[in-house]
This record gives sequence, structure tokens and C-alpha cells, in this order.
Amino acid sequence: MDEELEESDALECAQHGKAHVTYVCEHLISHPVQKWHSDYPDAENHWPDAWCAACNVHYLAQGGEWNERNEDLVPIKLMCHVCYEGARSASLARMAGPVFDAWDAFLDTCFEELKTKNDQLNQEFDLGSHQRYDWDQEKAELVFSNGGVPAVIAKIDFIGSYSSRSDTWLWAWANFHLLENIRTRIIAVRDFGESHDYPCLITAKWEAEEGDGWDMAAAAAHVLNAKGVYRSPDRNGASFLLIREICKA
Repeated sequence: MDEELEESDALECAQHGKAHVTYVCEHLISHPVQKWHSDYPDAENHWPDAWCAACNVHYLAQGGEWNERNEDLVPIKLMCHVCYEGARSASLARMAGPVFDAWDAFLDTCFEELKTKNDQLNQEFDLGSHQRYDWDQEKAELVFSNGGVPAVIAKIDFIGSYSSRSDTWLWAWANFHLLENIRTRIIAVRDFGESHDYPCLITAKWEAEEGDGWDMAAAAAHVLNAKGVYRSPDRNGASFLLIREICKA
């Protein structure tokens, strides 16, 4: 999610050096393990202003907007974008009690479903036996081929990616290097996370292990009723692709 820094959008962080400016209420900075309220990232702003539940009361009192009546009531601080991502990632630990139990049970169900789906895909299409595969963002296709001849063609969406360099998960809906046509359907997973208050599904980027990538992929396959998931590795980690449709060429 990094982009070139402009002087007007930069600050010098004692820990991370020159970084993007973000704006966060001081309650989140001092206690990040709580619910963060903000807009979602977009192509223009990868790190939207964020505030806590207490500050959200003032926001809602003015009809869901910031103005001169409530801005003075909310103590806003500057934060570098790397610190912002780290603090927001830490907020996932707020999930506890019945919500955590429900989340854990949900993941178990999704993972078992995905295992069954992927086993069926491999049995029917033997995906691991082909000489190579290529994915095309514009066509939203994953093509398995042998000797340059397509053998299996799948319609795909990107779910997200795991980075082994930073040990983080990044949802495709927040990865603006991807074409829009292969990342927008995953917003339905984010909406599901909102309705159930599952922070892993609504936080754009967070500290993770590769196994977390499989969990998120399983959740996406469940919510979107996909045929299965394909993992596309690279030297910096792996991308997880949702298979919507699949057929022999």
C-alpha cells in the first residue's frame, strides 16, 4: 500500500523515518486494542482518519460528520502510516468472549468446507499436475496449461495476499495495485465482517502468518459460495485466489 511521499503528506517518525501522515484520536494511540471507527481505505487515502467509540458519539451526534461543533471535542494526533498499520493490527486482539468463540467456530466450519471443495477440484481437474499456470487480471482468469496449451480455465477474484517480508495479510479490497474487476467482489466478505463484528475481515492490513491467509481464504470461499481457492506463491509470500467458475479447456 506504499506510495511516493510528497512533502505536504510526510512526517519524520522516530521509529520509521520519513512516512505518510495519518490522523488518529489520541485514545486509539494510547489504547489501540479497541474498535476503530473510520472510512475504508480507497485509492486516494490508504490510511483514513480513525477514532474510538467515545469519539464516535460526537461524530454521530452531528449526523455522521465532522464540523466545528464536534471537532474540538475530539483530540486528534498525528501518526506515521507504519505506526498506524501496527496499531490498527493490534486492535484485532479486542475480539474476546462469545464473539471470539463464534469467530473460531466460523473459521472451523469454513476451513472444513474449503478442504472439501479443494479436494473435489483436485479430483476433477488435477490442478497440481499441470506444467504451469498463469493468471490474467483483465480477464479475471486463472489458466492451467501444458506445453503452451490451456487445459483448465478458472474465473477468479483476488482474496488477499500474505507477505513473508513483513509478516502481514493484505485484503484485496485494499490493494489498489490490483485491477478493480478482480478485487471488488471481496467487499462482500468485508460486509459480512461488519455485520458480525469480526475485525480480521474489516481491517485492511494486519500482522499475520501464512496460515491466517488460508483462514481468510476459507472465510471468503464460504461467504461468496466459491468453488474453491488457489494459492499462488511468489518470492515474497503468496496470493490467494477465489475460484468462482472452472472448466476444462
